Amino acid sequence: MSTARKLSVAEKIGFGMGDAACGIVYSSVTMFLTYFYTDIYGLSAAAVGIMFLVTRVLDAITDPLTGLVADRVRTRWGHFRPWLIWFAIPYAVLAVLTFTTPDFGESGKLLYAYITYTLLMLCYTFINIPYCALGGVITTDEKDRLSAQSYRFTISSLAGLVVSVATLFLVDWLGKENKQFGFQATMAIMGTLAVIMLFFCFFSTSERVRPKVETNSSMMDDLRILLANDQWRIVAVITFFSSMAGVMRSAATLYYATYLMLGGIESAAGTAMKSAFVSTSVVGTIIGSIAAGYLAQRYRAVSLFKNINLLLVVIGVVMFFVPPTWLAVVFPLYFLVGFFHQMYQPFKWNMMANAADYGEWKFGRRITGLSFSGNLFALKMGMAVAGAFVGFSLGWFGYQAGNPTQTMLATNGIIGLLTIGPSISYFILYWLSRFYTLDDKMMSQIQRDLAHREQAEEINTPEVTPALISTGANNHG
Repeated sequence: MSTARKLSVAEKIGFGMGDAACGIVYSSVTMFLTYFYTDIYGLSAAAVGIMFLVTRVLDAITDPLTGLVADRVRTRWGHFRPWLIWFAIPYAVLAVLTFTTPDFGESGKLLYAYITYTLLMLCYTFINIPYCALGGVITTDEKDRLSAQSYRFTISSLAGLVVSVATLFLVDWLGKENKQFGFQATMAIMGTLAVIMLFFCFFSTSERVRPKVETNSSMMDDLRILLANDQWRIVAVITFFSSMAGVMRSAATLYYATYLMLGGIESAAGTAMKSAFVSTSVVGTIIGSIAAGYLAQRYRAVSLFKNINLLLVVIGVVMFFVPPTWLAVVFPLYFLVGFFHQMYQPFKWNMMANAADYGEWKFGRRITGLSFSGNLFALKMGMAVAGAFVGFSLGWFGYQAGNPTQTMLATNGIIGLLTIGPSISYFILYWLSRFYTLDDKMMSQIQRDLAHREQAEEINTPEVTPALISTGANNHG
């Protein structure tokens, strides 16, 4: 049984802590792992690109399987919350191991990177899929759910700010001249913070929407229902390109700040400069998350999503033509990229919850865990393709790790990866939004129909066939 009781501020903060825990490691991966592998660990850019792509093959099995299992888990704490504490400590340990440089040969180090990165992303799956599904069952009130998502991204952005500001300073302070140990020790701190936040999220949230667990339904039936959900398919593609844009930009940022700003590595490699530039975008994400909650109460979410992506296209193109040494222009532009990119994130994740509601409304079965697992698979595929693209591109551009003077091709390539590449993804998101039909009016109709259906079940009256609940089903199928 579900209830639309409004979430308290404490519950929204607790919910946001779960994403902060995921993000404190995810941000470390997107911001620093490519740079760590090439400039600290000692792998070639091409090898890193291949690894990011190959290791995602496993997700095609583990992501939907995790969602299917989560939907069928029954504990007194719910379907999804227990996963947060089951895998919290392994998640932290694997984060440290991934940023550890073993004393192996070249082949051994590459194998070690494959194993640790794969296990880290697997553990991320076991936490993040149930956590994301939790966002769809904490309330049935769409505006309240969107408010919770705004809290979520504000808090996770603060965690990202901690990562962007503190990581390089901690690496220098803890590792001194030994950057390999510095990264390892820094991730131990980040992992400990993640464990604390995951436990906080578990104890401060609850699952109010309790879907029926239909043990007689097969996993293949659930997969068929998911793939038949046209709105879920649109949201999954949106998730892929959104991830592409964010990860491509994040992976290129440190190269841009290290080799291009203020004229090259010798003047721009200072920890303060790099941390300041990385943090500029993250500060923008914090303010963007807060603004999203304000705007969501006053404007249509779909229109906001569409227009924000168009603005990001324009900003990226402008930034491509601005010399990296024009700090007074580059810093504000990069702030705006973070501001607008994060502003639409609550809308995107609310789209996922809406698609799950739509699937229940249309097919008469709720598969929240599988629905979110499919979206997380799309997110990680975007992350993998973007990481691989950056690695391959750096190799093709002739990038040389640690070389103070990069070629003109490598310089322009790094700028393009930071600006034009993400802009292409944002333009695709702008175009895709026209196919998303779950606007405020449609979602109000869906929630009313689901509430009536639930009431009918409670008084033991025959349930109306989903296809006959509303003629709108024929218009959105």
